[in-house]
Amino acid sequence: MTDRSIIVTDGDMERLRRLVEALKHSLLRDQRQLDLLDQALESAEVRRPNQVPRDLVRMNSSVRVLDFHTRRKGLYTLTFPDEARVSRGFISVLAPLGIAMIGHRTGDIIEAKIPGGVRRLRIEHVSYGPRSSKKHVLDESNRTEDASGQSFPDCTLAA
Repeated sequence: MTDRSIIVTDGDMERLRRLVEALKHSLLRDQRQLDLLDQALESAEVRRPNQVPRDLVRMNSSVRVLDFHTRRKGLYTLTFPDEARVSRGFISVLAPLGIAMIGHRTGDIIEAKIPGGVRRLRIEHVSYGPRSSKKHVLDESNRTEDASGQSFPDCTLAA
């Protein structure tokens, strides 16, 4: 697991701070998850988008991970809660996996405390660009396909 602080773009930081503040007193959200995201943001290094590494997991990044426990790969897009669709690989930044991924880079080992236990994952590839509904398509063989047509086994992780 990496011990260095995470990196967050200034625009992501602004939107994430507003999100945390807006949901702090909501009874509909898991306050523990909000607190975990808030803590991660407190220690984050904030940079302009043109000053972040290309392989940084930021909002709307597509992230390929390897689950050490299952030895399966998964492809996810980190989103804001209203855009999350777990079945399509769109993971909320308020989900355990989303909190674990944000601000990390290719090669980092992260831990996600999900229902059913803790998962250790290695971030294998990160890409950032305009999202499209074609980015993640699940086919009948339970594989995830990215926009380039590259196919990866779907990894089941609770979001």
